[in-house]
Amino acid sequence: MDFHTYPITRDAAKKGGRIEEPDEFYRAALAHAAKNPAGGMVSQMIAEQAWEQAQRPYYNVWPTIVPMLTRLNLDMDSTLVQLPTPALCVRLPKRDNPLTFDWEGKPAQIQSILMGESKQTDAILMMIDLGETRTTGKFQVPVGSYCNFPRQAGLTVEQAVAALPRRPSNNGLIDIPEAIVSDCVRLCCSLCLLDNDPSVIEPDVLSKDRDKFEETGDQKYVDKAHRRGKIGWNVGRHIEVAPHYRRPHLMLAWTGTGRAVPKIVPRKGSVVHRELVEKVPSGFGGGG
Repeated sequence: MDFHTYPITRDAAKKGGRIEEPDEFYRAALAHAAKNPAGGMVSQMIAEQAWEQAQRPYYNVWPTIVPMLTRLNLDMDSTLVQLPTPALCVRLPKRDNPLTFDWEGKPAQIQSILMGESKQTDAILMMIDLGETRTTGKFQVPVGSYCNFPRQAGLTVEQAVAALPRRPSNNGLIDIPEAIVSDCVRLCCSLCLLDNDPSVIEPDVLSKDRDKFEETGDQKYVDKAHRRGKIGWNVGRHIEVAPHYRRPHLMLAWTGTGRAVPKIVPRKGSVVHRELVEKVPSGFGGGG
């Protein structure tokens, strides 16, 4: 399955002929963005710089698990939501993307979400990408829709999501429905709380090594991918969608000493109407 990824500004600048080292580029970009701090560009540059410094880690989020993660009731303190890496790209599928909506009679979809830590407040920056760009000089700059998730003691995740400010018109760009924005924030928070369960999340490796990694689970294929700059994980790839199978569902569980650590963990699936499944002839479909 193919996934979108976040199109950072420096890559767009390189296509336009502007070749700079990351530190040099972001120093200039942040100085430029600081002239209009209300535009959200400062937050975007902070998140993009942190992502590059972390070697662009990502989660490929498979379509079946998206609604499981967005429907969870996260009635827990918002300060418990912590990024698993300094910055993280949530990559959504190009096909069967659940975060799709209608915009002026045409389908639009959330392609990716870049998360980073705010330097001004205790918050997670979320740059929501719909594939839109604007012209700046000689190149097309990606335009992310900025969202700030506050972390405050005594404020639950549910309360923080409910209190997200209403979004002004995007001046000709796609306006994301409030419900979709809430789903994006819930998805990101849930991913930050995801337990390291191999039935739900697994390392992404080089395509040529995928079969070998499936067979052996050998860490050397993960290390090889990391050396090549591929630092990512697949989330929900093994969630079953077969007929007669009730998919495992996710739940918020309190773990660790004193049950103080929240983790989103799977409950196992089960066969539905097992007696009907077992009546299917073993030779059905051409077997003898």
